[in-house]
Amino acid sequence: MLFEQLLIVGLITGAVYSLVGVGFTLVLGVGKVANFAHGGFVGLGLYVALFMHNQFDLSPYATLVPATIVFLALGFGIGELFEWRARRAGEIGQLLIGLALLLLIGGSLEVLFKDNPRTLNGTTLGHIDVAGLRIDGSEIFAFAFTLVVAVGLYVTVQRTRWGRAMRAVADNPEAAGLYGVQVPVTQRAALAVSIAIAGATGVVVSPFTVLTPDVGTSYLISAFAVVILGGIGNTLGAVGAGLALGVIDSLSSGYLASYWTSLAPLLIILLVLLVRPDNGAVV
Repeated sequence: MLFEQLLIVGLITGAVYSLVGVGFTLVLGVGKVANFAHGGFVGLGLYVALFMHNQFDLSPYATLVPATIVFLALGFGIGELFEWRARRAGEIGQLLIGLALLLLIGGSLEVLFKDNPRTLNGTTLGHIDVAGLRIDGSEIFAFAFTLVVAVGLYVTVQRTRWGRAMRAVADNPEAAGLYGVQVPVTQRAALAVSIAIAGATGVVVSPFTVLTPDVGTSYLISAFAVVILGGIGNTLGAVGAGLALGVIDSLSSGYLASYWTSLAPLLIILLVLLVRPDNGAVV
C-alpha cells in the first residue's frame, strides 16, 4: 500500500515538475536563453493567485486565463530586455539578467507578503480516494493541465508554420535567418510563451502548494533536472522526465529520508551530464 501511495504522490509532484520544465525547455531550445528567472515567475504566479483570492475572492481557476495573458505580455517585455542585453554583453549578460530577475522577484514577494509560509484555503475541486490516499481535484486538474500544455506545444511545434520556424531556429539560427525566418522575433516569442507557462503553472498549483517568497529557486533546480533528463527543447520528453523525477523524489523520501527530495534533482543533473554530456536541442 505504501508503494502505491508514494507512486501517486510522485506522479502528482512530477506533473508540477513537468509543467515547470516544459516552459524552461522551450526557452532553452528555441529562445537560446538560460532564463534563470524561470522559477521566479512560477513563484510570482503562486502569489498572483493568492492576491486575487484574498482581495477579490477569485479562485485560481478564474484567475488562470487573465493571469496567463498578463504573463505572456510580460514575457515579450522580458524578451526585449534579454535581446537588448545580448547585443551588449552576450550570453554572460543574459545569465546576469536572469539571476537579477530571480532575486528581484523573490525580494519583492518577501517585501509585499513577508516571509511567512502561506496557503490558499477553500479552493479545491472535491477529491477522490485511490489506494487509501485522498487526491484533491486541484491536483488532478494540475495533472491534466500538464498533459494539455505539453501535447498542445508538441502539436504546435510539429504542425504549424510558427512551429517550423521554431524548429529551424533551434537547429541553426543563422541558417534559419537566411531562409527568411525572423530569428529574434521567434526567440522572443519562445521566451514569452515560456514565461506565460511558468506563471500559469504557479496559478494552477497554488491550491496545494505552500507559498514562500524563495520558492522560485527550488522550481528552477527542478526545471534544470527535467530539461537535462528529458532533452533540451523536447516538450514531451520534459513531461516524461518530470513525472520520473517526481516518482524518484517520492520513493526516495518515503523509503530513505526526506532530504532526498532536494538532493535527487541535483544527483540526476550530475549523473545525466556524466553519461550524456551532449544534450542538444531536439525540438
